[in-house]
Amino acid sequence: MADTFFSQIDENTLRELLARTGLRDAAVVIVSSTLHIENSSDAASRLTGLHPLERIDQLLSEQAVAALRDCIAGHTSHAVYEELDGLEYRLEILPHRDGALLAFVRDDRASYDGTLRVLHAKGTQYLGSLLADAAQVDDPVLAAHLRRQCLRLHRLLMHSDFLHDPPLTEQLRLYHDDLAELCRDAAEQAAAHSPTRSIAPITVHADESCIALIEPQLIRTALYNLLANALHVTPPDGDITVSLYDDGVFYTITVADRGPGLDAARFEALLSGWQMPVPLEDYLALARQGTPPGLGLPLIQRIAQLHGGSLLLSPRVGGGSQLHFTIAHLPESLADHNLHAPMILEDGYPLEEVEFSVLG
Repeated sequence: MADTFFSQIDENTLRELLARTGLRDAAVVIVSSTLHIENSSDAASRLTGLHPLERIDQLLSEQAVAALRDCIAGHTSHAVYEELDGLEYRLEILPHRDGALLAFVRDDRASYDGTLRVLHAKGTQYLGSLLADAAQVDDPVLAAHLRRQCLRLHRLLMHSDFLHDPPLTEQLRLYHDDLAELCRDAAEQAAAHSPTRSIAPITVHADESCIALIEPQLIRTALYNLLANALHVTPPDGDITVSLYDDGVFYTITVADRGPGLDAARFEALLSGWQMPVPLEDYLALARQGTPPGLGLPLIQRIAQLHGGSLLLSPRVGGGSQLHFTIAHLPESLADHNLHAPMILEDGYPLEEVEFSVLG
């Protein structure tokens, strides 16, 4: 039955679906332009309780229905979060013929399985030994190179662990700090950790002070990743700007580069690609094209979500991209007045050195 269902999906739509989830137990529904169900996988029938010719919008939230209508009208993909029977799903909505394909994906697929947990634990253990060995190398240039490579791997392991097992917002060590000062400091640190090559100048546009309830170390991590990405794609004769704006509901930090510009059609895939099954050959093919899924953008998105916000993309006038890192005005009740040390990314290595190890 499942083979018959998936054979009816258009090739391009099926390829897009496979980039987001595996077919095993996939809960997939095909709907017409009138939102009537044309067909569904066995898993979707069990999940939704709906059958062909019934309307899918009776099951969905207003946000999901709006995204579905936008998909059908504009032939563009969307992803929203939807709760069914007390469980949260990421609902992928893809154009399909005159209607759309909906795939309900459980987010717990992002969790470590046993093999990945072993790889992460052993990798961290061996990495500590390598860092200790690198400190014993007599050649200072080689020692610095080895340390940088070790810190790159350390950065990758930390980011992976955080994405797979993030804390709840209520578990963060939230206290009031100055976002404007964090932006200025991040720009200075980015310049300081790129001493071996000329870089594009970084300009910060922010009020003298902007106090917000945040987890400062997480915000610095997000800023460092945004700036590292911008420095990688912006030529030395270009410019990078960091802008901070407070509209009373959200704080928005915008990092604008002068690179070739991120493809808006691929942006959602870049945010979610880290948790999708990708055969090695397919990943290497994406790497050769310069567009492999990474961990930087998903990490920034997750940090924004923990602060009640999101990560958005827009083109920059004159060329390049603008990434908008938004965080909400969080309620005072979440403040940690005990001022505990940050609970994550405390590892004995300077955060700046770890995050900017990818530069140079």
